[in-house]
Amino acid sequence: MKIIIVGVGKLGEYLARQLVKDNNEVTLVDTDFTTSRDIIDSLDLQYICGNGIDSNVLIEAGIEDADLLISVIDKDELNVMCCLLGKKLGAKQTIARIRNPEYNNAINILKEELGLSMVINPELMTANKIARALSIPSALEETTFFKGKIQMISIKVKENSVLVGSTINSLSKKISGVIVCTVERDNVLLVPKGNTKLEVNDKINITGSPKDISSFLKYTDLHEKTKDVIICGGSSIAVYLTKNLIDMGMKVKLIEINEERCKVLSEKLPKALIINGDVSDQYVLYEEGIENCDAFVTLTSIDEENIVCSMFASMHNVPKIITKVNHISLDGIVEKANIDTVVTPHKIASNQIVKYVRALQQGQNSSCEAIYKFDDDSFEMLEFNVKDDFKKLDVSIKDMGLKEGILIVAILRGKNIIFPNGMDVIREKDTIIVIDNSSKVKDINDILE
Repeated sequence: MKIIIVGVGKLGEYLARQLVKDNNEVTLVDTDFTTSRDIIDSLDLQYICGNGIDSNVLIEAGIEDADLLISVIDKDELNVMCCLLGKKLGAKQTIARIRNPEYNNAINILKEELGLSMVINPELMTANKIARALSIPSALEETTFFKGKIQMISIKVKENSVLVGSTINSLSKKISGVIVCTVERDNVLLVPKGNTKLEVNDKINITGSPKDISSFLKYTDLHEKTKDVIICGGSSIAVYLTKNLIDMGMKVKLIEINEERCKVLSEKLPKALIINGDVSDQYVLYEEGIENCDAFVTLTSIDEENIVCSMFASMHNVPKIITKVNHISLDGIVEKANIDTVVTPHKIASNQIVKYVRALQQGQNSSCEAIYKFDDDSFEMLEFNVKDDFKKLDVSIKDMGLKEGILIVAILRGKNIIFPNGMDVIREKDTIIVIDNSSKVKDINDILE
């Protein structure tokens, strides 16, 4: 696909890398590329120095033939103007980043009236992701499919867990309806077999119905609830998140260093306790009860401060710690700091856009409906509508000859969800979810040898 990205901040750069990796023809547009030389020199893309809301600049970028225009300039209003102009000049699809919480209620109207294909709000997306993580505090990540009928969680196997030493086969016998999709061990991702044994520090991804996932968490003694949350930093993410958590019945204490911002937060979040204090001061954290809270979330604008505060919370055995990190280069430090759950807003937003682009691209010539990327793109979950051109219709899964690294984790047949074993078959008009750790599956028949 021919894609134009206007704006090369963190989101624009990360998005360009992902889209070029998927063999799209990408053109970047911005007024200043002095801080983006690495991406320009290392990627196979074009770039144009100019104003993205200048029609001549967009025409030079090839807007008349563009399949997609993505505008991620710093100002929401400019993104809307850029997409409106791009649509008028011939762009088939447009995506705008709109971050201001005050525009949130008008998003659907904007999409309809301006012909936007998608509106992304990285801060809202990040808050929703954190809220889902806190709803199941023992999970590192949580995702749903088929409108919430299937849930996937990531957990880490800890010492003394009943999972240690269990094989995949023995686990499935004890808890039916749950599938272990992937096992990450020593930074290597495996699609496990029946005799695969789980070890301490394995990171595993599990799918099942919400009821079966709940049974799994009870079996592994991980069925905890989050009641008291401390949030560090009063950003817009914190505002979205606090509203979510209060609606979920949690108590929230939000610590912000800026006194004027605290006044604004108190008005926006009357049900939360707003504290004017410095989160880098350990005495403030002690005074606000870090030793007794169920979850600790760091959302300040300084990555290093978020990491250090999270390490401090880890030292005090806070059950659930979530850390916002904007610079991907700090991932290694975060891992060594023993912080399990990290969120990066531009990665979350980029993955959503890439999922849309790939589904759009592949939907033109395949049965792929959606693509979900996980664990820094180390594996994907693909959703396929099964048509009559699938080569193994009505053949048992064990006899299909699936490629190495492929796992069929769920089948939607009518209104029924099937968590398949080797004897199940795939029929025309089924919808299936497939795990792929090679990123080479483009069509449903690609899952076969």
